[in-house]
Amino acid sequence: MIMTYALLARYYDLENAEFDGDLDFWLGLADEADGPVLELGCGTGRVLLPLAHAGHAVTGVDNAPTMLERLHQRLRAAALDPAPTVLEADLGGFETSERFALAIAPFNTFMHLLTLEEQLRVLSRVRAALRQGATLALDVVNAGAAYASVEGGLHLERSFADGARTVQQFSTLTIDRASQRAEILYLYDSVGSEGVVQRLTVPLTLRYVFPGEMRLLLERCGFELRHLYGDYDLSAFSDDSPRMLAVAKAV
Repeated sequence: MIMTYALLARYYDLENAEFDGDLDFWLGLADEADGPVLELGCGTGRVLLPLAHAGHAVTGVDNAPTMLERLHQRLRAAALDPAPTVLEADLGGFETSERFALAIAPFNTFMHLLTLEEQLRVLSRVRAALRQGATLALDVVNAGAAYASVEGGLHLERSFADGARTVQQFSTLTIDRASQRAEILYLYDSVGSEGVVQRLTVPLTLRYVFPGEMRLLLERCGFELRHLYGDYDLSAFSDDSPRMLAVAKAV
């Protein structure tokens, strides 16, 4: 994952500049928690910064130095007081004396954990960092809908500006249903005024999690699943939901 995001960091903020559809969901959870927030996979601060600007005490954890370098630049520019705490560490091995009221793993962060062992290790570490009764929220793709999707082919995801250059992001998907993994190849074609194309290729592997599996993982690590939403509007999870948002309580 570190190598993947070393490549993705160049375009990550540009391609996600207009994606804010989940922020009200995370801000609402933080308001309800009334205590410090732990963000897993904080990256360049897409979610961390709005939480901090809203007055929440936030600690972010990520193991991708290139992404964190951009986050630190944004934090210096924001001049927040107090500033969020940033830990460069593996999600299953971070160290902190803080005990949090809320832990969040936005937009597919949990899907980067590719084995059951790794998932259990991270959930157990997070549980140790939470207060009794604290909330954990995990945001992943609805595996059922993804499994029904058509594989192959090159799809245009989006276009965005990189200074004077135009970047087109394409992707191709292969699903290994036996291992619950998606192999995604992103292609970034950057075109300047001279018409010359520069291509960056970025491979990414994600692991799907099904609802029953999610419940068992959480229970194994000291959590009780309270809600399963299908999108950021808190709609009930169903077969055709785009997301699976698991909200659990530390017991």
